[in-house]
Amino acid sequence: MPVSALRASGWGAILAILPAAARAEGGMPQFDVSTFPSQIFWLVVSFALLYVLMSWLVLPRIGHTIEAREAKIQSDLDAAQKANDAARVAAEAQRKALAEARGKASATLRQTTDAAAAETTASLAAIGEKLAGKIGEAERRIAEQRAQALAGLSSLAAEIAGSVLGKLVGTVDGTQVAAKVAAAVETARKGTK
Repeated sequence: MPVSALRASGWGAILAILPAAARAEGGMPQFDVSTFPSQIFWLVVSFALLYVLMSWLVLPRIGHTIEAREAKIQSDLDAAQKANDAARVAAEAQRKALAEARGKASATLRQTTDAAAAETTASLAAIGEKLAGKIGEAERRIAEQRAQALAGLSSLAAEIAGSVLGKLVGTVDGTQVAAKVAAAVETARKGTK
């Protein structure tokens, strides 16, 4: 850009004022236009040196650090995925083992229940047979005692009837009364059976 174009623009006016202000007050040397070429030279040299240092020393180290972190993160993710897969396989194996154990327990419970039921049935049958025998024996004894009681009752009833009749009527033939009373008691006894 020509100097006249710079002066025409607002920037040109500022650039023209700054060196004059710097010389007049003995102010800032970086605004002295006469030192601009050396300042631009040193700016380019400093920038180039800083660029070389950054690109050859600092940025490769940062790149290696980032790559190492990415590798570490990826290996951790891979390890986590393997552990997750192993946990799923273990959980599936555990589920299958649990189902198998439940099946075995159910079968064992069924067998034990069936065996206990059979044993209980056999015990009940044996107890039933013993009770049936004892009940039959008791019924037989009851029938014997009943027969003895009724036999004794008919003779006792005949005696009592003869005594009562003798007291009511007076003297009566005891054998005739005893035979009639015995027949009545026998009829009553047959009716109660």
